[in-house]
Amino acid sequence: SYIAFISSAENLSKLDHYREINRRLALGVAEPEEASRLAKEGKAIVWIDSGLHASEVAPAQHSPELAFKMLTDDSEEVDRIRKNVILLQVPVINPDGLDMIVHWYRKNVGTPYELAPLPMLYQKYAGHDNNRDWFMLNLQETRNVTRLLFREWFPHIVYNQHQTPAFPARIFVPPYAEPLNPNIPAVVMEGINLIGSTIKERFAREDKTGVLSYFGFDAWWNGGLRSVPAFHNMHGILTETALHSYATPKVYNSSEFPERFANGIPTKQPTVFYQRPWMGGKWGVRDAIEYMLTADMAILDLAATRSSHFLTKSWEMARGNIAAGTRGKPYAYVVPGDQWDRWTAVQMLRRLQMGGVQVQRARAPFMVGTKKYAAGSYVIPAGQPFRSYLVDLLEPQQYPELRAGITGPTKRPYDVAGWTLSMQMGVQVDRAEDTFRADLEPAGDIEPPEPSLDHRDNSSFLRTAALLATGAKVRWSADGTILTESSPAFEAAAYELKKPRVALYEPWMPNMDAGWTQWVLDEFRVPYTLIRNDDFRKGDLHTRFDTIILASQSMASILHGYRDGEPVPRRSGTAEAPALQRPEYTGGIGLAGAATLQLFVRNGGTLVAFDNAGDLPVQLFPLPVRPLLSSSAEREETSSGYYSPGSVIRITVDTKSPIAFGMPAEAFAFQS
Repeated sequence: SYIAFISSAENLSKLDHYREINRRLALGVAEPEEASRLAKEGKAIVWIDSGLHASEVAPAQHSPELAFKMLTDDSEEVDRIRKNVILLQVPVINPDGLDMIVHWYRKNVGTPYELAPLPMLYQKYAGHDNNRDWFMLNLQETRNVTRLLFREWFPHIVYNQHQTPAFPARIFVPPYAEPLNPNIPAVVMEGINLIGSTIKERFAREDKTGVLSYFGFDAWWNGGLRSVPAFHNMHGILTETALHSYATPKVYNSSEFPERFANGIPTKQPTVFYQRPWMGGKWGVRDAIEYMLTADMAILDLAATRSSHFLTKSWEMARGNIAAGTRGKPYAYVVPGDQWDRWTAVQMLRRLQMGGVQVQRARAPFMVGTKKYAAGSYVIPAGQPFRSYLVDLLEPQQYPELRAGITGPTKRPYDVAGWTLSMQMGVQVDRAEDTFRADLEPAGDIEPPEPSLDHRDNSSFLRTAALLATGAKVRWSADGTILTESSPAFEAAAYELKKPRVALYEPWMPNMDAGWTQWVLDEFRVPYTLIRNDDFRKGDLHTRFDTIILASQSMASILHGYRDGEPVPRRSGTAEAPALQRPEYTGGIGLAGAATLQLFVRNGGTLVAFDNAGDLPVQLFPLPVRPLLSSSAEREETSSGYYSPGSVIRITVDTKSPIAFGMPAEAFAFQS
């Protein structure tokens, strides 16, 4: 992907100068007198990206038009923008995915399969989940963007474009829905609401209807491209513009509209956050592009007219965060060197650094209260510009109980409820409430330790995979000790490992869980083979593989996939036209494939079925087990039942089981 820097010729000739101004303000290093001067001299930095989700085709198509307008329009407004704003435009974040979508659509346009869904992930590992990786930073794309946002340019406004809003709205703009994450600075949310109001005012001026706010997308979650900036003193803006399907237009009649949105407000009458309802008509990519350009211009003009305001507020928030941490509670977080899993502890620290967090290393032993820490321990000061981000990732979240009225149902989170990074990664992080003295230095690039052969350390999988790949012999003792041929207890070991023959089922219905499973296997150098429906029909699975993995998906979709000649199910809350899948991408493993899978297990193979995929062996083999919890659909029906909307939970572990070797007796897990 590429990034374009768009501004006046004079500004572009001094690009490094303006970047340094913004860095000094955003990181709070400028003293007050200097900050006042720099805020007047500097330029507002606005980031606009498109094409993160490749199937949402209009944002990337609008990109060249926005760039052309900024370069050639001689109006007073655009001239003001060029003088006072530096636009960082990413025309398409996921160009490979967009290319896949375009080729797929051109192949099908004018046929009965014109609106058929792409039968594969448009990002190798994550697909649509590439907007769920913005603090874990597993994907190279998210790391590249994160570097630009939080370590190089520090834009004041980060505008992330998507499709589509709740039908029949034509575009969603902020304000976001409740709840508000308490770690987001009030100034950030005030700015987001100001920007949202400015966008809505421009739509009204241009007589463009169907602008919806305060619906669905909340201000709680940390982890998306528009949400993570809010924890970095930046105004993260999301719009969702109406999309039919790819580039195929559609004519809508208001008689087809639902009477109400999911939150209960009417779709055809003016309300506080939907003042000018859209009443139907033809809608296509051209219309979506026009709506996006309107939002672009509203944001850019606001940034141009209030440039010094945005620079000043950025500096004030940074200084406020530094002062808050200096006062304590917490004063710092300490990551001791004697971790259960040292390799993963380093991975956590590296990810915090990628997100702009400053990490220090102790040059000598030090005390915090009555606890002594060794030299080499890491200290993360809470008094730093992106304190909000740091605290939000290292402290537990407590999702508030919001109800529609006193006795109404509880409001479910838009995304997840909790995500505490140290808990998810099993890293000991000690919270130091008050000030302490220590001899510290910047940690710099933290290098992970060499892969070990200790089951407690996740790097042991890397080391074991590397040994097996060379033909070396590796064994486990009964208590889980990893042994090589040079180990004294090698001959008495209980388990002998062999180079794995792993298969991962890849269905024609794009499966993000299968994609992430590929990422895990690749990350830990575990070789595997992707198998399709035909592989199950051949009936020789037990001669080819030792282990088969079914990533999470429903039993019905594993068995049947897309059904030939039947419409693909619509996404809820949309008005998509019925779509047929191409015949070569229909079907699943079928009952015959399930029987082959059962034979594979009876012949000694290992089946790993994640989450919903576990229903298949439980029901069809069958297995003498039953689910302890009701289905997610049933859990949604009543707030009195068990419900875990993406939460970090405490678990107890049977450490004597080989699959739990290296785990502590108590740990945390993420459940959704």
